[in-house]
Amino acid sequence: VLLNLFLSQSNHSYIFHRKDHKSNKMGDDAVDEENIALCCAVCCVNCGLYKDTDCMGCSGKIGLCCLNCEVCCKPSAPCLPLICCGPKMECDGCSIVNAQLQCFNTVISAALPCNKEVPVAVSIFGLTLYPKVGCCLKIGDLKSKNDDYQMDR
Repeated sequence: VLLNLFLSQSNHSYIFHRKDHKSNKMGDDAVDEENIALCCAVCCVNCGLYKDTDCMGCSGKIGLCCLNCEVCCKPSAPCLPLICCGPKMECDGCSIVNAQLQCFNTVISAALPCNKEVPVAVSIFGLTLYPKVGCCLKIGDLKSKNDDYQMDR
């Protein structure tokens, strides 16, 4: 039921959105966080469905301060230093610890403190309660129109 509701929540004539890696606003990784529809979230940890045509394959990253270790087995992902894995220096919004795992259309993300890729949110079974109320909201919908990271309160 939740998947049917998720798939019906599209503002476009197509269900999935294609990401252009060169115009990625959130970060230069294999997942466009703006197209993740939240299923469950508590503060700085979230789980969602990846609403993108680029969901085939798996990717992940874990980081401490500005040093991230990434793995990726996706055909359209940007190249990493060692083809499908490797270290990467990235300023990701001053998070001390961050992690993300994507396998096909499921994404689990966490950051401490929260950043642009993992905003503060509270969601239960697809119903987002904070910072905006709605069903199957995408992370991109949670952000304010005026600022890349500031959310409505």
